[in-house]
Amino acid sequence: MKTYLANPSGYCQGVSRAIALALSFKKKYPDKECYVLGALVHNETVTEELKKYGIISLTEKISNEEKIKNLPKGCAVILTAHGHDKKLEDLLKRKDIVYLDATCPIVELSANNIRKAIKDGRQVIYIGTPNHPETIGMLSIDKEVYLFQNIMEDMKSFIIDKTPYVSSQTTLSVLELEAIFNKIKGTFPNAIFQKEICQETKIRQMAFKKLPNDVDAVFVVGGKDSSNTKKLYELAKKHFSTLKIFYILNEHDIDPIKDKLKGCLTCAIISGASTPLNETMKIKVKLDEIW
Repeated sequence: MKTYLANPSGYCQGVSRAIALALSFKKKYPDKECYVLGALVHNETVTEELKKYGIISLTEKISNEEKIKNLPKGCAVILTAHGHDKKLEDLLKRKDIVYLDATCPIVELSANNIRKAIKDGRQVIYIGTPNHPETIGMLSIDKEVYLFQNIMEDMKSFIIDKTPYVSSQTTLSVLELEAIFNKIKGTFPNAIFQKEICQETKIRQMAFKKLPNDVDAVFVVGGKDSSNTKKLYELAKKHFSTLKIFYILNEHDIDPIKDKLKGCLTCAIISGASTPLNETMKIKVKLDEIW
């Protein structure tokens, strides 16, 4: 099968930075048990690779506060690239636990913009995926940060600011955001919009426009909990409704779907921002060998 690899592929700068920081942190404290409060980045392959270096991701479905409570004395902790509630740092300090903040600089910039808006006396409408770590972190900044609701009439009951500040999760769909912005403008025409989508996410989403015309199938590669990869998959299904679209983590996911590829001569591979380049290349090699 002929394969086309979309550009860019491999880690974004924020993911590369978080992984490098985590490895350096573990090297600094080689004798301490090292834990991540969640997944450092949303990719299962990365999580398993970090485990080989003694960095254990605490991904069980309990609160980060509960995770900190259960941590052993003398350990080291890494806070994920997605941002977090700042009170977690206070909890770690109280337990005398050394920690690393691996928050992506773009996420931190978004948080700082929200803090400034709050300081200026504005209410904030935040567009994000409920329960996503980035969303949780942003909503924790202040009680005047409100998660966007589809029904704008409901929001009017508590957004009394005539010029609310509108912010968003950095990994959402550009096209999806435009529709939401227009909806908010209809209710709050003087709202101040800060388009927080990171450039790397935007470039990957726009890569769809550069796919060859003869593509029969699209493989979207990334972790099951990766927000930016999910958005790529949704965009692929929406804009290439006549093509075969697959969401996979690695080359091992190809064998179970081989029968569905019958008749496909050309495919495109698009990867999320936390997908290792070597995993994407393994998928390309395996697809090249089909037929």
